[in-house]
Amino acid sequence: MTIKENKEFIRRYIKEIINKQDLANYSEFISGKILDCGADHLKQFFTAFPDAQANILDIFGKGDKVVAHLDITGTNTGSFTGQLPTGKKVNFHSFRIYQIVDNKIVESWAMQDRLGPMEQLGFVQSPGSNINWGSVEEE
Repeated sequence: MTIKENKEFIRRYIKEIINKQDLANYSEFISGKILDCGADHLKQFFTAFPDAQANILDIFGKGDKVVAHLDITGTNTGSFTGQLPTGKKVNFHSFRIYQIVDNKIVESWAMQDRLGPMEQLGFVQSPGSNINWGSVEEE
């Protein structure tokens, strides 16, 4: 596949699997040889955030790899990380690298904001959130 075709393949994956939350065609995109927690992880995420959407902010590729910068939003209406639903909305970014061979994702790597959603849901408080950043009077 060309870089252009690989990027379009990832756009379709985001649209058809992530944004429609439809795992029926998951094997159409993911190689059976991939070592990931993919479908199970996605099921848990879709249960916790049934309105989740991923917006591609940037996408580029080289060779058989595609990098996507995603802006992900959703409302927590299901159990998440063992916590009860909060009804709160979250927004976070994820950077994903997909390796595509023979029209299948064979490997993927992710770097994403994991603390942000936990703070937004009220499950954790960041260490600096109580700091008063106001001005200090000089003597």
